[in-house]
Parts: sequence; C-alpha cells; structure tokens
Amino acid sequence: MKTSLVIDDDLYRRVKAKAALEGRKLTELVEEGLRHVLSGATADRNKPAVVKRVKLPLMRARPGEKPLFEGMSPEAIHERLADLQGETERESHEASLRQ
Repeated sequence: MKTSLVIDDDLYRRVKAKAALEGRKLTELVEEGLRHVLSGATADRNKPAVVKRVKLPLMRARPGEKPLFEGMSPEAIHERLADLQGETERESHEASLRQ
C-alpha cells in the first residue's frame, strides 16, 4: 500500500542517512519501526527507566592526611584517576618484565 507521511525534517534526514549506510530502502526502516511499535517492544513511557547503579571503590585517607580529591573539580578528579590508572598499569607491566 502506498501512503504519505509528514515527518520531522531532522528525523527524515537521519533515517534516510541510516538507510543509505545500511544499503536499505527508507520504506524498509519505516516498516521495521512500525512492526517494532506494534509488537509492544517499545518502552512504556509512563514507566520509570531502569537505572543501573555503579559501585565505586571506597578510598580512605590515612589519619591526619588530606583526602585525595578534596577541592578538585570532577574533570580534575577524572584526570587524576586516569593518571593513577596509568601508573598502576606501568608498574604492573614493569613487574611482569622482571619475572
């Protein structure tokens, strides 16, 4: 069956590009999306999204020692953690070379 649809310009460009990248027709993607919606596989919009909790390691300071990340911005903490991870990986690599 042939029909006409009014689709948001940005959405149309995105789906057209996806179809081209996958070597498929736009019609195929639209049909796939409609089948997906009709199958009930979409998330219930009234249902809260599932939040996956992440457990972070507890990093204790020695008595009288300033906490490791006190007063640092999230970006600075991220950089420091990356540096610490790099140091740990280097030490581990060096230890494996000594064996």
